Amino acid sequence: MRFYATESRIWQSTLLCGSILALVTLVGCTSKAKEVSRKTGSDPIPANVPSDNHFDGGTYCAQTFIQGPAPSQPLHFSNKVTESDPSSKSKEFEADLAGDSVDLVHHDKWLATDEDRKFFAESQKFDDPKVIVRAINGDFAEETVTNHATRSDAVSWRGIATSIVQGGTPWHIFLDKPPVKQIGTETVNGFETLKYAVDTTQEDASDKAALKAFGHLQDYNTTGTAWVLKDSNCVLQYQIDYVETAQNGKVSKTHYEGTVTKK
Repeated sequence: MRFYATESRIWQSTLLCGSILALVTLVGCTSKAKEVSRKTGSDPIPANVPSDNHFDGGTYCAQTFIQGPAPSQPLHFSNKVTESDPSSKSKEFEADLAGDSVDLVHHDKWLATDEDRKFFAESQKFDDPKVIVRAINGDFAEETVTNHATRSDAVSWRGIATSIVQGGTPWHIFLDKPPVKQIGTETVNGFETLKYAVDTTQEDASDKAALKAFGHLQDYNTTGTAWVLKDSNCVLQYQIDYVETAQNGKVSKTHYEGTVTKK
């Protein structure tokens, strides 16, 4: 299986890794204070075990299922990121897992630049249309990459699972452990889940201080719903909205949605 990336995507990945490392450092400084203020006197609950006010927002069933044993029936994974800013990439990941094979179609769409138009025109000379398709449609650049992997190819197999989670889920939003609350149980697509509400709108200013300083933001909020698989403690389905206000007053919105269905 082959993976393709433009120079800009490599740069974005490098920037993301550096940003996340810095974010974890900042969050680590504030999380200790949160632990003290929220401590109830009982032993802390392990990070991967869901409770009334906690679930692991960094573990998604797409990765859990792909890296686990072959499922008894085929599964479909759908993960989307929709940006309000057209210059940012909106992403779609559609994957099918059956036995020891997995297929992934990854589609990106963003406002085209002159560099994009030039690169797309040149890349048509060497792109394999069975694997990667690039096109300029009106004002937008669109790129679709199709990948196939078998379980025997461990690197490619792991790469598909990782690309879905890192590119198509809100895992990074949960680094700072936003307030969550279990609001019931629900059967989702044949899976038994715990249902959670996510809402930072009532957080104190001190709880947001680190991320606001790091992101140079006036404010930010995360709201939505997540369904956590009871048996595996992974996020099976989610509808999450993230809104941030920059120092200059610009408002940006990102919508995340994802689910797992049995075929």
